[in-house]
Amino acid sequence: MPHMPEKDPSFWVLVLTALRENGLAMGLTFALTWLRIQYDGKETKPWRQIIEAALGALIVMVVGLTVKEFGFSIAWSFATAGFIGVLGVEQARQLGKRWAERKADEI
Repeated sequence: MPHMPEKDPSFWVLVLTALRENGLAMGLTFALTWLRIQYDGKETKPWRQIIEAALGALIVMVVGLTVKEFGFSIAWSFATAGFIGVLGVEQARQLGKRWAERKADEI
């Protein structure tokens, strides 16, 4: 039988630890993203609004885990929360794609 990490109790301990450490930044991202979506009025479907806000929160959790591993300040998580919340997931994706293309062209 293949190894299923979701059945391993240590997996859930890691997930809960990540949520505890980054929960405030994730909540801030979710709230900012949802408010920006409401203000723009472009997305009218509630499920899509919730999914975009949740994606933003997950991105901030990943950033939070990354900055912790590199020994940077947790303030980077809050900076990312504001960035993602105000600009949105799609805009952040486009900026990341342009940055990656520039880096690939330099190589």
